[in-house]
Amino acid sequence: MSRQDVQRLLEEYQVISELLSGLQAQHATVSELLEELTTALDGVRLLKSEGPDRLVHIGAGLYVGGSFSSREVLTPLGAGYHAFVDLENAERILKERIEEYSRLKTSLEENIEKLAERAAQIRQVLERLGAR
Repeated sequence: MSRQDVQRLLEEYQVISELLSGLQAQHATVSELLEELTTALDGVRLLKSEGPDRLVHIGAGLYVGGSFSSREVLTPLGAGYHAFVDLENAERILKERIEEYSRLKTSLEENIEKLAERAAQIRQVLERLGAR
């Protein structure tokens, strides 16, 4: 293997490492969003349940108790717009978002795995050549 080939592998390894870092950060963000969406979906389902008094999770392990007469929630539509929607539509919207972000998370995981495999291959070649 020529010196240029080794240099090219080193450069590719560095680019892959940077890409992996970015994808892992995106993966963490998507995972957090999925967690938040799931919590919101649980809250909507709880609001839909019968009974006068409920505890609703508001994040970070905190709950608020009370009676809720409203059958609508304020939801973001995008581009800074919000609208009140009934609980059934809120549940549908949250499920769609969870499915969308779940697909994105799976795609990110697949890409991370492919890049990690390629990085390992390059690392093995470089270690055999003693060019670490």
